[in-house]
Amino acid sequence: MLSRPGNEWSLINEGMRCEKYDQFSKAASRFAKALRINPANMVAQSGRGRSLYNAGRFAESLSCFDQVIFSDPKNIGALHNKGLALEKLSRHREALECFMQVLAIDDDYSDSRIGAAMCKSSLEGHKEALEMLDCTLANNPHNAAALHAKGRVLGRMGRDAESISCLDLARKEESRQSMLLYWRGRKEADMNRHMRAVELYSQALRLDPNNVEALVAKGWTLDFAGLPTRDVFPLFERALELDPYCTEALLNLGFVHDRIGLYKKAVEFFDRVLEYDSDNVRALYSKGVALFSLKKHAAAVFFCESAIRIDPTSPKALCSMVWVLEHKKQYAEALQYCDRALKASPDYAYAHSYRGKLLFCMGRYAEALTCYDEALRLEPENRTALYYRRKVSEKIQDASRSGRTLFGGTR
Repeated sequence: MLSRPGNEWSLINEGMRCEKYDQFSKAASRFAKALRINPANMVAQSGRGRSLYNAGRFAESLSCFDQVIFSDPKNIGALHNKGLALEKLSRHREALECFMQVLAIDDDYSDSRIGAAMCKSSLEGHKEALEMLDCTLANNPHNAAALHAKGRVLGRMGRDAESISCLDLARKEESRQSMLLYWRGRKEADMNRHMRAVELYSQALRLDPNNVEALVAKGWTLDFAGLPTRDVFPLFERALELDPYCTEALLNLGFVHDRIGLYKKAVEFFDRVLEYDSDNVRALYSKGVALFSLKKHAAAVFFCESAIRIDPTSPKALCSMVWVLEHKKQYAEALQYCDRALKASPDYAYAHSYRGKLLFCMGRYAEALTCYDEALRLEPENRTALYYRRKVSEKIQDASRSGRTLFGGTR
C-alpha cells in the first residue's frame, strides 16, 4: 500500500536517518517508497543510489545516479557516485568519463581526481595516474586517500619499496585522521547530538577499521539509540578481537546482556574485566545487579558493597545498592544509600528519582513529590520520574478528597 501523498519527505528523512546508522538496505527501501509517491524527487533518488551503493548493490545504484544526472547533468555528487559504482563493476573507462566530467565542472574536486587516477592506472596509464595523484598531494600532503592510491599505482608499476613507503604513510595518516574524527564524535555525543556522533564514528572507521575507541563509541551510541543488538554486538566483538582487554567493550557487552535478560552471560563479561582489574568499580556493582537478577541475593549485596568500599562516593555504585535493597523491599536501608549518593552527587537525577520511588513505597507521598520535581528539574524528559510523579499526585489527590492526612506531609 502506498503512503499518502505528502509523506515523501518523512520517508526521505527516515531514509537519511537509516543511512547515518549504516542501515543501508532499510534506507534504500524508504527512499524507494518516497519515489513511489513522487518519482521526480531527486533527493530521494540520490539517497536511494547512495544506499544501494553502500549496501554493495552497485549495478542497481547506477540507474538512480543516471536519473539524477538526466534531471541535472552537472550534479557533481551523482556524477562522482556513478563513477565509483562503475569502478566497482570494473567498468573503468566509463568510470573515468564520469570523474573527468566532474573535474570539468570543478577542477578542485580531489575525490574525483583520485578516482580518475585509479581508472587511468587500471587502463595501464600508470604514469599519468601518478601525475594526477602528485598534483593532489601537492595541494594536500595529508590526503590519505591520495597516498593510498599512489601506493597502489606504484605497486602495479613494480616499484615495491616506494609503494610500501607510500602505503605506510597512508595508514599513519588514516589512523591520525580517524582519531581526530573519533574525538569530534565524542564532543557531539557529549552535546547529545548522537546521530552526528555516529556519522563521525563511521567516518573514523572507514579510514581506520581497527580504531578500537571508535568501534566501542559507535556500539555504545547505536545501543543508546535503540538499535537491535545485531547491529551493536559486532562492533564490541570486533574491538575485543583487536584488544582482548578492552574494558569498555567488555563492560558494554555485559550491560547489554544484562538489559536483555541474559544475566549469566552478563556476569561472564564482568568477570573477564575483574580477572585483570579486580578493583574495577563498574564491573563489581554491575556484576552485583546481574547476580541479583539470578536470585543470588547475598552475592549481589557482596559485590555492590565491594564496589562501595573501593569508591565510597561513586553515585552509581551507591545506587546499585539502592536498586538491590529496594527489590528486597528494604526501603529504609535503601534510602540511606540513596542519601549518600545525593551527598556525593547532588545533581544526580537518577538518585533523586529513586529517592522519590522509595518514599512512594513508604507512603511518604509529599516528600516523594518533591524528589520527583527535583529529578524533572534536572532531567525534564525523565520518563520514569514523569510516570511516578503522576502516580504520587494521584495518591495525594485521592487522600485530599477523602480528607486523610498523609505521612510526611499535610492534607
